Amino acid sequence: NLESGKGTNYTFRSLFTDQLVVTDAGKYYFFPINQDIPHNSFSETDFALDKSGIMHYQGADGNVKGELGIDVSRFQGDIDWKKVAAAGVKYAFIRVGSRGSSEGKIVLDDHFTKNAEGALANGLQIGVYFYSQAVNDDEALEEAKFVLDTIEPYQITYPVVFDLEKADQDQARTEAVTQDQFTRNTQIFCDTVKGAGYTPMIYGNLKSYTLLLDLTKLTTYDKWIAYYNVPQYFPYEFSVW
Repeated sequence: NLESGKGTNYTFRSLFTDQLVVTDAGKYYFFPINQDIPHNSFSETDFALDKSGIMHYQGADGNVKGELGIDVSRFQGDIDWKKVAAAGVKYAFIRVGSRGSSEGKIVLDDHFTKNAEGALANGLQIGVYFYSQAVNDDEALEEAKFVLDTIEPYQITYPVVFDLEKADQDQARTEAVTQDQFTRNTQIFCDTVKGAGYTPMIYGNLKSYTLLLDLTKLTTYDKWIAYYNVPQYFPYEFSVW
């Protein structure tokens, strides 16, 4: 594998098939796949990318249905939502805001209002997400309340999502936060959202679901997995890819 150019990630993963192999900051981590966490039932051939890069489910399970959605924030600039709807997009996850990874201030995404109004006006269903950098219980609750206050005027039919990712910068305020605290932050946010009548969901990549979170304590929440290759490497249940 190495001589053919497939790389160390592919090689390690092909050797340690009963473990999740995750890389971070030049190190390799090996997480035994936990049989107590609900698994997805997809095979390696169930999904494929078309020529335009859009994912399609091509498996045989008639109970599985795929819908095309997009994930947007201020970084996408001004969006022509009429064109989005005409392209066949059915739903959008719209960023409500984020907490700064260095100073810790909550900031509203300055395109949230126009994105929410534009998507709804053109017949899309919407969900929302918040990029968390909470370091304790109080900040997680503060983030949930900020999101709930902001989305109150809008018809949110898709989940309200807790976005947890490892901050890239060296001086991130979350650098010393433990897995137990990250997991508790997630529970507080999701339970607060659920209590307000919305469907909570967790967004993350492989690092999020292994290095940062204890998934054994989060089995009751829907998952959104960020993974950019086929086949899917995440073995556990997910609702959004």
